[in-house]
Amino acid sequence: MTTLRRGWARRLMIFAGLLAAALSFPAGSGAQQPPGPPDFAWPYGIVQADGANLDPAVQPVIALVNGKACGDGVTQVAAAGPGTPASDVGKTVYVVDVLADGSGPGQRPGCGAPGLPIRLWFPVARRFALQEPLFAPGGQRADVDLGPALPFRLTAPQAASDGVN
Repeated sequence: MTTLRRGWARRLMIFAGLLAAALSFPAGSGAQQPPGPPDFAWPYGIVQADGANLDPAVQPVIALVNGKACGDGVTQVAAAGPGTPASDVGKTVYVVDVLADGSGPGQRPGCGAPGLPIRLWFPVARRFALQEPLFAPGGQRADVDLGPALPFRLTAPQAASDGVN
């Protein structure tokens, strides 16, 4: 009987120790907090040049805020599928992630803040979008038309012949 009592006492002490250890950890310390809402913007929509699809259809797009490159993306032709509006199918579409102002992860100093215009540059087409969506965290549809192509100008170095360096 004494062996039985010692075994019971030992089990009771182990249980009491485990219970004390479990209660010493704060509740939820092992659980991670869900991520907060995103602070970056991702404008998306149809992009057209002179009323037609872009050529080539796949090309980069750069988002400028306050003259600073704050994000990029790629255009593509929208295919039929779940989540694609029927009016977008077969048209050139874009989506670009625009970083928010700040120094944390996923942020860049001097970039997007609520209400600032986002200038979209399509370098292959050498055109800016005429419409400028405003920065707002999250996704927003902004169909855009491209303005005139910027001219390409090549200039040669020039030297003065007036005898002054």
